[in-house]
Amino acid sequence: MELNLYLITIIVAITIIAILSYIIVAQNKKILNITHQINDYKKYKKFLDCFPVPVFYKNFEGKIIYTNPSFDMSFGSNKNKIINILTKPSNKPLEQMELSYDNDKQKKTIVFTSNLYDNDLHVEGKISTIFDIDNFKKEITSLLYLRQRYSLAVEGPKFGLWDWNILENSFYSSSRWKKIMSYAEDETTSNLNSWLSLVDTRDMARVNEKLNQHLSGLNDVFDIEHRIRLANGSKWVHIRGKVFFEDKIATRMTGLVLDISGRKEAENRLSKNQRLFASFLENLPGIAFIKNIDSKYIYINRNFENLIGYKVWKNKTPHDIFDIKTATSILKNDKKTISQGHQECFETISDLDRKQKRFRVYKFTINDKNGEKFLCGFGIELSE
Repeated sequence: MELNLYLITIIVAITIIAILSYIIVAQNKKILNITHQINDYKKYKKFLDCFPVPVFYKNFEGKIIYTNPSFDMSFGSNKNKIINILTKPSNKPLEQMELSYDNDKQKKTIVFTSNLYDNDLHVEGKISTIFDIDNFKKEITSLLYLRQRYSLAVEGPKFGLWDWNILENSFYSSSRWKKIMSYAEDETTSNLNSWLSLVDTRDMARVNEKLNQHLSGLNDVFDIEHRIRLANGSKWVHIRGKVFFEDKIATRMTGLVLDISGRKEAENRLSKNQRLFASFLENLPGIAFIKNIDSKYIYINRNFENLIGYKVWKNKTPHDIFDIKTATSILKNDKKTISQGHQECFETISDLDRKQKRFRVYKFTINDKNGEKFLCGFGIELSE
């Protein structure tokens, strides 16, 4: 969870720049020279104005000559102060900065910058996006804390114990189980319906299916998360159990239950953004990927899959997927990126029809909180 959220945050934010570059390239063969073609630039203003994150443009002299409405709204009265900060020369494509927003609150941000080129690949200016990672980092930290607490709970008093005698259809539940499942301490839980009668109707079919599969010996452990109905709403529980057989007959099933409502609430706060981020990556008009330090692919987006023809790519290197010439070129760039930390390069990949497609590729490395390094990147097609 920690790695996926972190990688998605970085990839999605940086691909906003790629979208800007791609659409301008696709619609106008020559990249905008904003300094000399103000009128040409204005026809893209409506598109740039719709971006939900702050965007600004520097001409080749380093002067910021455009900010979108999201920029103006985010920084408000501090706009000129922020512009002065951002005007300072910087050649970093990715830079973490603390910026003062309209409410004077200091927030951690990542500023992603990309060159804009003309048809001859001459730099015409730089376009940048600002991504607020302050609140997102706080929510990730909160979710990780909940996960850590959950992993330790198996040794503590957070789990409720249950035991189902299948032959007699009797059911034992500990006091902690009763508390989690909203039973009173003196209430009797006489059979399995003491649990099943509480299962939310939206989850009942899934619970029955998994339970029957486990009782039939199709899986070693019964493991499910589901909602239970309460008088004033519902809560989430995580149930694990294992059936015991005698002469191939299921005789007893024992397990634990944990209240995971807090974790689910934290996940739900992030789920909307996660879905948006994942959808953004999957539908961006370019290729995106994540590899480990050995150049084995961990993630590729839909466009990349279409390009290579849905080959098996998980944990595969370029040599497993591409021809020798292509793979050698990609690995050479990977090695350089790992050494330098980031790189902009050009790579040619053949599609299913063996048509050569040339991409301008941005590659960079990141480390997760355990210190493991990953190579990430995205590419915009230059050829048609």
